Amino acid sequence: MDRTRKDYRRAGWLAVVALCAVCGCQTVKTPEEKIANGNIPREFAKVTMPDYVVEPPDLVIVEVLEALPGRPISGERLVRPDGKISLGFYGDVYVAGLTLPEVKEKIILHLRKYLTDFNLGLEEEEELGAMPDERPAKPKMKDPKDSDRVFVDVTAYNSKNYYVLGDVLIPGKLPITGNETVLDAIEYAGGLMPTAAPQNIRLVRPAPPGACCEQVLPVNLAAITSGGDPTTNYQILPNDRIVVYRDPIVRFTVFLDRLAAPYQTVIGSMLQSSFAFRYLQILQTPVPRPTTTATTSPTNLPLEPGAR
Repeated sequence: MDRTRKDYRRAGWLAVVALCAVCGCQTVKTPEEKIANGNIPREFAKVTMPDYVVEPPDLVIVEVLEALPGRPISGERLVRPDGKISLGFYGDVYVAGLTLPEVKEKIILHLRKYLTDFNLGLEEEEELGAMPDERPAKPKMKDPKDSDRVFVDVTAYNSKNYYVLGDVLIPGKLPITGNETVLDAIEYAGGLMPTAAPQNIRLVRPAPPGACCEQVLPVNLAAITSGGDPTTNYQILPNDRIVVYRDPIVRFTVFLDRLAAPYQTVIGSMLQSSFAFRYLQILQTPVPRPTTTATTSPTNLPLEPGAR
């Protein structure tokens, strides 16, 4: 009896440990009450993004109004993995990690090897009516960022993304526009799957360079959708991860299926082998031939007494 009880206790503890391993740690680093009193960007309290930094694989449009004859500069330019864009005849320019005004300035300074300052819009126009004696010996120079003959802009924001992971219909990477919230992200990902745990959703925000640590923020989806509470409907920032965890019961069931899978494979192989062996035995067993018996025709039957 004592040994049986010990076996039952061991089995119970193993089941508890397995359940904890499957469910995992579900603690929250940032309590919801602290979030409500904090300044984390959320619905109705969004913030504007800082100056956009160009990175691969963004698409940048570059247009120069007065380039060399037959060598126009116009159209979209892909920021390559090495951080450069190609200007064709005019060479390559490294633009990764720069804001748009800085990209424009760097392109203009690069094009000064091929074009005049006047064509690049760096010289200020002289005032009409000024006497030749009153004109300066050298024209005033503009800041390259203020040139009105070179235009630079981003046409495809491909380098800034966020991720929706876990039990959603379409997990993966999504481009960010600066206005999405957690609810938008879940809808863009196709919504939750039946195996998801709506009460266990997290927003993981990595720490920027030089910061202390990452943030793990709880998402109260029921309060957002049913109660209209925007407290945990955070504004999505670049590189955010929204993780939708699986229901613990489903996870435990999958865990049991994984444990049973090897045994099911072995048992299935044994059954198939047994059936195949039995089938071969049946094929090798000789089939008994039917025995023939003498048949009597009605003409050979004996006549009854008195019958002729």
